[in-house]
Amino acid sequence: MKQPAGLDARLTEEGCQQCAALAHKVGDLTPELIVSSPLTRTLQTSVLCFGKQLAAGVPLVALESVRETVNYLCDARRPLSAIVGEVHSATGITVDTSGCEHEHDELWLAYERKHGTQAAFGGHRESANLPLLAERARAAFAWLGGRSEREIIIVSHSAFLWNTLNMARVSRGMVPDVVDYAGDRELETWLAARFENTEMRTVLCEFL
Repeated sequence: MKQPAGLDARLTEEGCQQCAALAHKVGDLTPELIVSSPLTRTLQTSVLCFGKQLAAGVPLVALESVRETVNYLCDARRPLSAIVGEVHSATGITVDTSGCEHEHDELWLAYERKHGTQAAFGGHRESANLPLLAERARAAFAWLGGRSEREIIIVSHSAFLWNTLNMARVSRGMVPDVVDYAGDRELETWLAARFENTEMRTVLCEFL
């Protein structure tokens, strides 16, 4: 079935080139697990940037709770089986979908029922519902904290990360922080800044 234009955006040629450049820098990393948003562009980023690690047997798990803020049609996803099927056909890599509860995009559909289609409503959806976004971010950290692996790569999205790392500031104090920087202002300034395309930051986390 033909998909609406813009749905579940793919990487552009420039994006693929940026991934190739990062792949040259991260070849020596030895993660135990790679976790990705289930959107097509992040799974593409995962296999293009960390193909060496995936080829060596590092598992790739699609985790719904680290997907992009659900505002526009490019942030909706196609059926999960279609996306992971494409990844496997193109690369031979199997994506573990145990971090995704639904085959279809129930999160986008919930906002569509509330606001209407992209054509009918072009404003922010999830970014205007920060308590729910914070709940999703906390669910992501709870999932990560429950894993046995210690070295984990997370492939996510700029807006999701920025909102998660700045929650109290973004919500003007109406939603508690998701991340506790323990008073380290230098760390907070660095980590909570906006992410560029294929930018990687490394941190040591304690999940409470």
